[in-house]
Amino acid sequence: MADAPRQTSSHPAAAIVTEVLVEFGVRHVVTSPGSRNAPLVMAMHHHPGLEVHVSVDERAAAHHALGLALATFTPVPAICTSGTAALNHGPALAEATHARIPLLSLTADRPADMVGRGHGQSIRQSQVHTLHTVHSDVLDADAASEEMLWAQARTAVQQAMFGGPGGTPGGVHLNVPFPEPLYDLGPVPANPGLNETHAISSLHGWEELPVAIQKAMDTGQALVVAGLNPGLVHSDKRQLFTNLPCLVESGSGVHGPLTMHGGERLLVDGEIPEALRPKVILTVGLPPMSKSIRKALEGLPHVHVDGQGWDVWGTLKGSCGPEALLSNCPDNVAAAWRTARESVLSVHSTFQPDWSDWHAWDVLTETLSQWPHHRRPQGIHLANSTSARYAQWFNLAEVVGPECLIHANRGVAGIDGCTSTALGWHAAKTRNQHSHATWLITGDMAFHYDANAMMCSPSLNREGLKIVVFNNGGGGIFRWLPGKAHASMFERHFETPPTRTVEQLAAAMGATHHSAHGGAELREGLRHLAEEPGLTVLEVVTPNEASGDVALDYLRTFQSNPPTL
Repeated sequence: MADAPRQTSSHPAAAIVTEVLVEFGVRHVVTSPGSRNAPLVMAMHHHPGLEVHVSVDERAAAHHALGLALATFTPVPAICTSGTAALNHGPALAEATHARIPLLSLTADRPADMVGRGHGQSIRQSQVHTLHTVHSDVLDADAASEEMLWAQARTAVQQAMFGGPGGTPGGVHLNVPFPEPLYDLGPVPANPGLNETHAISSLHGWEELPVAIQKAMDTGQALVVAGLNPGLVHSDKRQLFTNLPCLVESGSGVHGPLTMHGGERLLVDGEIPEALRPKVILTVGLPPMSKSIRKALEGLPHVHVDGQGWDVWGTLKGSCGPEALLSNCPDNVAAAWRTARESVLSVHSTFQPDWSDWHAWDVLTETLSQWPHHRRPQGIHLANSTSARYAQWFNLAEVVGPECLIHANRGVAGIDGCTSTALGWHAAKTRNQHSHATWLITGDMAFHYDANAMMCSPSLNREGLKIVVFNNGGGGIFRWLPGKAHASMFERHFETPPTRTVEQLAAAMGATHHSAHGGAELREGLRHLAEEPGLTVLEVVTPNEASGDVALDYLRTFQSNPPTL
């Protein structure tokens, strides 16, 4: 007896977008509970090529999809019902567009003639994410033929992969109206075949650069500034080598003899020393995290490597191929950069503060560097607060090695979705590799903020996810900023210590909890983290005021000991 033909949603738009996703290699979907999105959920559920994950909180769901998209580099869709649910996809979409990660938001809607008439769970959804996506469209079966729906769906997926500046990925929003009934099934619609006229090229032609800039690059008088580079891990290169001086961030994938992390430590009174000052900036990946580095490089001509970069300084002159990174560096410039780097590392190694965030990071990175490679994390996600910054000072990329992906939602999202993104990444990696050592290094505020990350189906596997929470009693990053001078309002309005404990939240997540209040306890806690199989949280308790003071003292130490060049 022949197998019964596969069923799908009776709504053509839901059925067609599902077929298109699988056609383009998408294998993961994240849905949130609702009713109006039932056609999309049923179509995805009945397709054998898709794994459907369920996440209760739409904001967390979109970040779960972001993590899955980062791991697979396919436009993983987040699916939600109508009304304000659609707005909750906004933070992840904006982050995807800024960080150039493919992501798709599918928001179910009521029919167009019901919108704006006071119906419940009904808002004007069709263009709500236009300013923060690379593409936005409406898949309305009442207004378009099936042939047009196929073309629209394919365009949306292709735009998510190649629709950003210079053929880069980004976030895409598809609003899909559905009239009732919502739960009926029907046959799979006939596929008209891929129309190549809808294809979008991902190739980028390098631009002709001004002669003075080209000469500076050819003679090695350029400084590479390498930021986070989410797409590199999925390219044929995986790592980029450069002969040039390079201020590099963990997660950039750039290495070479003159690379240096934590470049703000080189600055003297906010300026790059004259012996190190280049004539042109070559950027790789996303813009640099350090505000002081961005300020110190203002006014210099800027060229982006391998695609179209963000015009960070308003001086972008064009783009060039990655071969520019192999330019020779003059001996005197190379010698000055080596001296500067050795000076910074010497000051760093002699800085020995009491127990604080800085001290804990020293113990963390020293411990990881001593472990054999098979015990170290295979992927590290950093909360975009102090964690992402300490990772630069302690050269986390070198500690864990080039095979470990390091990522942070540090584009536009602040501390939004840090845990959810890490869980999405981990779920994809454990699905493909069965086991994967994913670590999230976060702060107490970011950990509490994304508490709904674990309100999801078992298919978003948390087994083996390790979370290190630096608990310095609130938003410790604000102690680095001028706001702490306003003592009467600082704690309440900026630092904002959480009222729930890390241990309580870990218990709610079903995680094993350990705590560390000093170096010896931290080393022991890290051992537990590596050895215990389930979801594990290690809380590193540090003093808030002292941690902020130590960080500022650390930076002032370099001002007192500028490199002799």
